[in-house]
Amino acid sequence: MSLQEFLRAETPSVTNTTRISEVARVLLDHKLSTLPVVDGDGRYLGIFSMHQLFSMLLPKAVLIEGGISDLGFLPDPMEILCERMREHGNENVGHALNNEVPVVHPDTPLLEVVLLLYRGENDIPVVDEANGRLLGMINGADLLRRVCGD
Repeated sequence: MSLQEFLRAETPSVTNTTRISEVARVLLDHKLSTLPVVDGDGRYLGIFSMHQLFSMLLPKAVLIEGGISDLGFLPDPMEILCERMREHGNENVGHALNNEVPVVHPDTPLLEVVLLLYRGENDIPVVDEANGRLLGMINGADLLRRVCGD
C-alpha cells in the first residue's frame, strides 16, 4: 500500500519568511495544529505548530526547567498573551520552526508511519528524497479513518 493514498498534498504550507502572525492566521483558518515550512523553492525546512506558538506566548520563567508553575499572580492574562503575540507577530517563522520532526518519503513503509504516529507525531511531512521538496502531509486522523472503514 502506497503512502500516496494517505497523502494530503493540498495541505497549506508557509515559507520561512512568513510572519508568525500570518502563520497563526493560516493555522486558525484551516483548523490545523501544524504547518509545514518550506523555502522559496518548496524544499521542506521544518514544522511550525501551535505548540511553538503557545511557547512564544508564555513568560520565559514558565518554560525553563523547574520554572514557575503557578501563574495566578499575573494581572490580566489575556493582555499578557496579546502583548506577547504583538511582540512575536512580525518575526519570520523560519526562526521558530521545529526541524526535528521526523519526515517520511513516498516509499516509507506504512507501519513506520504508524509507529511515528504512535510516538506522538500527529502530522508527518512527506518529502521527496531526491530534491527535498515537500509533497504533502500524512495526518493521523485520516489514516485512522481508513483503518476504521470510514
